[in-house]
Amino acid sequence: MNDNNPKNQNPDQRVCNRLKVSRRLLFEIGDGDILTGETVDISPRGVLMKPDALPEGDLLGILGTLFIISDEGHFSIGYPCRVVRLKDWSVAFEIDKKAAAAFGNYMAKDLLGC
Repeated sequence: MNDNNPKNQNPDQRVCNRLKVSRRLLFEIGDGDILTGETVDISPRGVLMKPDALPEGDLLGILGTLFIISDEGHFSIGYPCRVVRLKDWSVAFEIDKKAAAAFGNYMAKDLLGC
């Protein structure tokens, strides 16, 4: 048997598990367009969002900044990310590696309430 994947891992398998968490988000695209919606799930490196409305044009590969909006309407710092997948009525974002630790820290504090 010829196995090109010696660890027998699925190449589409996620690196991190996702948590089913609902948070309000705003994705700001470089040209000033915004996309708002609710998270479906999150991981330390990504977010799956159900947008309020999808803009015209192709979002796949678009770079932008993701903000989490608190229940009080406060915005988190911005996390650079890109759109990596569009499926049905959802948009998947991958958080930039350089911002992943800060994003994970923010979400841990948010989830633990500290």
